[in-house]
Amino acid sequence: MKSSIYFIIILSFACCFSLQAQTIRGIVLEKNTRGETPLIGANVIWMGTTLGVATNDLGEFQIRRVPGFSQLLISYIGYEPDTLQIDNQDFVKIYLRPALELEAVIIEDKALNREVNQSELITTKGLRKAACCNLSESFETQGSVDVSSNDALTGTKRIRLLGLDGLYAQIMTENIPTVRGLAARSGLQFIPGTWMKSIDINKGAGSVVNGYESFTGQINVELAKPEISEKILLNGYINANARTELNLNTSHKISEKWHSGLLLHGSTMQSTVDQNDDGFQDVPRFTQLNLLNRWKYQGENFESQFGFRVLWDDRLSGQTDFKKGMERTPQESYGFNVDTKRLEAFAKLGFISKKNPLTSVGLILSGLHHNQDSYWGLTDYEALHNNFSFNGIFQTEFSPNHKLRAGLSFVGEEFQEKYTQGAEKELDRQRTELVPGIFAEYFWAFHPKFSIIAGLRTDFHNLYGAFASPRVHFKYEISENTLLRLSGGKGSRVSNPIVENIGYLISSRSLSIASDLKPEIAWNYGGSLSQQFRIGKRKASLVLDFYRTDFVNQAVSDLDSSPNALNIGNLDGKAYANSMQMSASYEIIERFDINLAYKYYDVKTTIGGELITVPFVPEHRFFINLAYATYFDKWTFDFTTQWVGSQRIPSTEANPAEFRRPRQSPAFFTLNAQITKRYKKWEIYVGGENLGNFRQSNPIIDPQNPFGENFDAGLVYAPIQGWMLYTGFRFTVKNNKLN
Repeated sequence: MKSSIYFIIILSFACCFSLQAQTIRGIVLEKNTRGETPLIGANVIWMGTTLGVATNDLGEFQIRRVPGFSQLLISYIGYEPDTLQIDNQDFVKIYLRPALELEAVIIEDKALNREVNQSELITTKGLRKAACCNLSESFETQGSVDVSSNDALTGTKRIRLLGLDGLYAQIMTENIPTVRGLAARSGLQFIPGTWMKSIDINKGAGSVVNGYESFTGQINVELAKPEISEKILLNGYINANARTELNLNTSHKISEKWHSGLLLHGSTMQSTVDQNDDGFQDVPRFTQLNLLNRWKYQGENFESQFGFRVLWDDRLSGQTDFKKGMERTPQESYGFNVDTKRLEAFAKLGFISKKNPLTSVGLILSGLHHNQDSYWGLTDYEALHNNFSFNGIFQTEFSPNHKLRAGLSFVGEEFQEKYTQGAEKELDRQRTELVPGIFAEYFWAFHPKFSIIAGLRTDFHNLYGAFASPRVHFKYEISENTLLRLSGGKGSRVSNPIVENIGYLISSRSLSIASDLKPEIAWNYGGSLSQQFRIGKRKASLVLDFYRTDFVNQAVSDLDSSPNALNIGNLDGKAYANSMQMSASYEIIERFDINLAYKYYDVKTTIGGELITVPFVPEHRFFINLAYATYFDKWTFDFTTQWVGSQRIPSTEANPAEFRRPRQSPAFFTLNAQITKRYKKWEIYVGGENLGNFRQSNPIIDPQNPFGENFDAGLVYAPIQGWMLYTGFRFTVKNNKLN
């Protein structure tokens, strides 16, 4: 008996030792002036295979040994890849260096900002937790950014950060502001999910380097880069509504110094969906074609990137029997159509001093032409937006604890808008903006546990005078596992009231815009406290943050004074937003993660002399994401649920009784899930959205009489569609550098 027990004990120890020997743990870091910074989402792959893992939020990874393979390839966007020979090690520490590229001119400060500011990085692994067909659908599996339907006809999504509309967050593509102007509402659906490699969400006052328009934070999207991306990535998608998408990413190494990349996207949906039987399409029929071509040159002390992008997007919605080209009269069907054509071009130049590699200059130039031709009912809206932007950044390091970024910027914009309601021309708005600017940002680590980034920029607007934007970020390391971050700053923006309120204008409301509408200005301040700890042997984290935004002026959209009017004017009184979020993450068992978040919002503005809650902002939200992966991510399972609390609905008391709505919406749950199976070069995924099948049963007021005085498709607080299933595939051929 004893000998059997001894045998079992010895066998158990042998099995444990064998399992441990089959696994390698490690951490991927960057050495910088602050010591070591973990790189989140770095790829760790056995060279010669497609088997790999990504580092967690501490830069750590764990990967099983593969017989016959002994070299690990470590890569991360913006850093030089490295190869490590593995012999008998069971733990490795890997350091990556920033690549010599324009991003490298500012990469260290991006890392600084991510460390000093409160931020969240969504990597490719996070993006693939859901189908993520475009940017507006990429926030469903994280807790910081809220997503909701904008209205019942256009199919566009509205995001919120710190309780405020996404208009107040500066949304950029590789540090170039993009989701703005005429694309303020529709631009989120113009960035395909397959193109994106990461999304960096910074809360609170943003860096002054990227402009004056950030109020609640900055969201920066990094796209696939030709020098480190897959040689071929083919992605296909189809859902139960017959929405179909096909994406192709390619990269090509032309020479040691030249690389090129081509990103293609095509999507369409031509079926008619009306689940609530109100006679209106729940989602628009559409076709989108999207192309991006980019080139990169990388020399010893000079680098350049340049490229262009072409987009065509055509969307048709309205009553189910409406067809494009039909005569638009009250005797015919009610229709909505928006035809968008957009052309963008960009160039980035980076120079690093030969005498002092810590001194560099970066130049970012971009231009766009955006043409939008749209109508709904008897209303026509034609708009044009031309833009040219320049940003010149000088960066130097005086000592390991002192860094400076400074530069000059210029934005030139032309807007032409014609808004016609019925047979009478209502508004013809034109303006040209010329905005030169100057900025400086200083990093000072005045103690091993204290660091600060202080910035100031001044922009000289030809129509509205000077915008001063002071901003400061502070970090204090209370202990090895406890961090306090504080920030404060001022933001300004010029609103585009028509395009930003299209969702409310698809109704019988008349439009009135104050002739003296001023720029929006606000102060944002707050901070976060993050704590790392262990539950048993596994690491967990807890983050508590609070931010407040106080408006000096706001373009207030008054939906309450009359259900037949939308009045847009300057703030006359107070307006503020309080946002509190508590989030936690924990690995319950190996490869099984849980992320939780609770948010409280208190968002109010003054309308008609009364301080009231902003509509369609839930006071409480709760979020849960569960993610499990088998070894080597052969199978991954993701489940997300969100509980959305009650929201205030604008007053409809002046309507006839049958067309009134409650003043508060009901609370509801949404449930999303996805399963992915990975092969050597293929991935197959199936999933579902809104699996609880909750939807707003009556999103349109008086749908039987869309040309009447009570029609309104803008009072939307919940999903329009019920449950929806989808499936898709990814086919990947790795770049030779990664094989």
